[in-house]
Amino acid sequence: MPPLKTQAPQSPLIHLSTDFIRAKEYFEAIVNSSSDAICTTDVRGRIIYFSPGAEAMFGASSLEMMGRAAHEIYIDGRDEAQKIMRLLQKDGCIRNHETMIKKCDGRRIHVSLSASLLRDRAGRVIGTLGISKDITDRVALERRLRELSATDNLTGLYNQRCFLERLTQEVQRARRQRQKLSMVLIDLDGFKAVNDTKGHLAGDTLLKAFAAVLEKGIRQQVDTAYRYGGDEFMLILPGQSAPKALKVTERLAALTPIGFSFGVSSFPRFGSLAELMRAADRLMYRMKARRKTAS
Repeated sequence: MPPLKTQAPQSPLIHLSTDFIRAKEYFEAIVNSSSDAICTTDVRGRIIYFSPGAEAMFGASSLEMMGRAAHEIYIDGRDEAQKIMRLLQKDGCIRNHETMIKKCDGRRIHVSLSASLLRDRAGRVIGTLGISKDITDRVALERRLRELSATDNLTGLYNQRCFLERLTQEVQRARRQRQKLSMVLIDLDGFKAVNDTKGHLAGDTLLKAFAAVLEKGIRQQVDTAYRYGGDEFMLILPGQSAPKALKVTERLAALTPIGFSFGVSSFPRFGSLAELMRAADRLMYRMKARRKTAS
């Protein structure tokens, strides 16, 4: 009876090669299924790998991106790339670093970047690995939530809490820089009568109309308008003296048939937030009393 044939044991090299292929295929499957942008660069900062997720995020193929300087993808260009490299050289890696990049069509997106240095077996740096997650929607939502927390639901103006925070900041800035600052407290005349005779809907319409007048009558990106509560509004006018603040109220009166009483207080005559508030309140009620007496 002839001896049974036995299968010769496989060479260790065959096992190693098979394991390597399986590991490579496993790695590629993970990378290809990720929606995050995975990118590697060489020591010169040139892109040498650009994942499918990166292609989708940037709107460009890996062939288009290969060899390009990585700093070109950042909104702040070289400055941001150098900042990231300093962090990597200090700690070896970074986690959840928020930055902005530009897509190939020019649109800007917010990303959370995690990155590390790539080293060879001798420990020498041979490049970087970066993984970016698109957080544009999250950033937009956070911004919207901040806006909602700082604005009045009815008029869209900033609310009382925001006013107090901003006035505190402006008083500190005016004191530090020795600049003028004016605040205007405004109260609508006859608002209660409108609510009582025409209803709250009419009152709300009046408040929204007056808020629009305030936004139109102040300096954009400099002055700010607030709904303090009820039918009271506030203006913060950085760099403006009391006489100039009075001219602002004259301009507002010319823009609307809605009657209002007001009080103007200015820094440095009134040196604190509390003093500014009390002075404006006192002057506003004095005007309102005069108008009632005259009518």
